[in-house]
Amino acid sequence: MKSEEKSNAVLDLPNLAEVFEALRRGKHISARDGELFHALKKHESLFEPLFSKLGFKMVHHTHDFFYFLDTSNFTDLSSKMAVFMFILVESLADQGDTVEDTVMTRRFDFKDLPHLQGERYQTYMREAGITTTEDLVAIVRTMERFGFARRMDAETFCFDVPIYRFLDLCMDMAGQAANAEPTASGASSNGEEL
Repeated sequence: MKSEEKSNAVLDLPNLAEVFEALRRGKHISARDGELFHALKKHESLFEPLFSKLGFKMVHHTHDFFYFLDTSNFTDLSSKMAVFMFILVESLADQGDTVEDTVMTRRFDFKDLPHLQGERYQTYMREAGITTTEDLVAIVRTMERFGFARRMDAETFCFDVPIYRFLDLCMDMAGQAANAEPTASGASSNGEEL
């Protein structure tokens, strides 16, 4: 009888169809998503095993948002968003800005983005198929659809909490690069001569 009650409880989860459809389409659900987020937060212990039985791994990120983890499917859109963020993070770091604080608090203007300035960034963007400001706007629209960003008006946007998925990746890569760089004396970080 208890198993049947639990089964009925799972089927009666609030917003089940909407939550599943949003996550399945790649949406990152955060507090900004209201009812969907609150349903997940309150009933995470029921949603997680249900989605697992359906073949999906739901992640509750430490910065309090939810998404389905799919390590087998890095799409062209994912690549474009990653290149967009890597360039932004590098540019902010080069300017001496605190990357995390700046990304999470600043309102960005499309015309001021570094992505199409300088030959190196232009080359990266060309390789990702992005050559115009309109292409940058399209990337931000895509990021908005997945819950990473929000357009404030036609010229500006800001990031939402799920952008930590990309920030984590950027910081991990920066840490790996720093560990791989040789020391000033010409020895590698493990003490061996190069």
